[in-house]
Amino acid sequence: MTKISRKTLAIVAAICAVFAVASVSVSLTMALQNASAGVESPLHVTTQEEYETAQRYARLEEVYQRLMGEYYKELDSDTLVQGAIDGMMESVGDPYTFYYTPEDLAKMYEDHNGQYCGVGMLVSSDKQGRLVVLRVFKNSPAQTAGLLPGDVILSADGEAVSAETTEAMNMATARIKGEAGTYVRLSVLRKEQTLELDIERNNVSVNRVEYQILDGNVGYLVLYEFFGDAVSGVREALNAFEEAGVRGIIFDVRSNTGGQLDICLDICDMVLPEGLIVYTEDRNGRRENYYSNADRCEIPMVVLVNEMSASASEIFAASIQDYGVAKIVGTKTFGKGIVQTQYEFPSDGAGMQLTTSRYFTPKGRSIHGEGVTPDVVVEMNDSYDASIYAPDMNNDNQLKTAYDVLLKEIGA
Repeated sequence: MTKISRKTLAIVAAICAVFAVASVSVSLTMALQNASAGVESPLHVTTQEEYETAQRYARLEEVYQRLMGEYYKELDSDTLVQGAIDGMMESVGDPYTFYYTPEDLAKMYEDHNGQYCGVGMLVSSDKQGRLVVLRVFKNSPAQTAGLLPGDVILSADGEAVSAETTEAMNMATARIKGEAGTYVRLSVLRKEQTLELDIERNNVSVNRVEYQILDGNVGYLVLYEFFGDAVSGVREALNAFEEAGVRGIIFDVRSNTGGQLDICLDICDMVLPEGLIVYTEDRNGRRENYYSNADRCEIPMVVLVNEMSASASEIFAASIQDYGVAKIVGTKTFGKGIVQTQYEFPSDGAGMQLTTSRYFTPKGRSIHGEGVTPDVVVEMNDSYDASIYAPDMNNDNQLKTAYDVLLKEIGA
């Protein structure tokens, strides 16, 4: 992955503008002077492309200098440069393309490693751009305070929060996190009721995988994210199921919003036959293929998805569907079929993320904007109680349907 310095990006944009404009001006001036004196100029002759680039940056530099020199109040140079970067990112119109401050990037790595200080919940954006709770970790401050999956967080300590963009969601989670022993007040929308919850922050450890054996000797595996210990967790679960001789496996990726591509590929490799898992294409049509090997778990399986299963979860579900190795059960997935690349600027720990390619399933399907349609579509019942954490087929009708489909597949 290419690595650049953040100050190089932040400050060089302004400095290069000055030098670029200055060098063009000096080059042209000296060339004209030498030409009029009949002297052959040793200077580089500026190309039209270089001149046009300099002209573009000249306006940026002119605006910067006007603000710094003439605005009625003194301005901070770093703030202006950061604003220029943020504006450039926003103009792309892609919620997955954005800039990380050093603090943002450090928090992102902290979250991915699964150790942080906060309230103990997994959040994401729903299709309305609201900050919705996907998972409340067991024995966490959030669980103690009564927060439930499906709750929509409206504000934190009186400040309105949203998830309309990744930057907005990062700002929201930063407000909710804090030092152990401190409190955060969350305003939460639960169905049609607004609640105020005071939650004491504490150290939280995140596990990405949970598994157990259900009645009928059926393995149940929940994968919450494709981050951290996901690969080792899934491998441990599959090994345990094989040793126990389970008849089948329900693989639950509902509300799993994705994660790292390499982790997704490793997990796909555990359950797919030898062949293509997924391929990506950039804007120039350059294609990159990713393959699985022949070794795999061959226990009969179904995969549970819902409308918040996104990105890596969709790669997982779609590749399984294309090979026909398992039935997909639930509701149509989110529909995020694009790949982001992250770049870190080593000088100060900042970075950026941008969308660099689209992905396609083994059969060439694009999921972006479309999602994965399950083989068996079943909506969650209105009577579902999110406060019941243990798998309960009397409460969770999607799980019950997956169980029934699996038993039918085993019988067949």
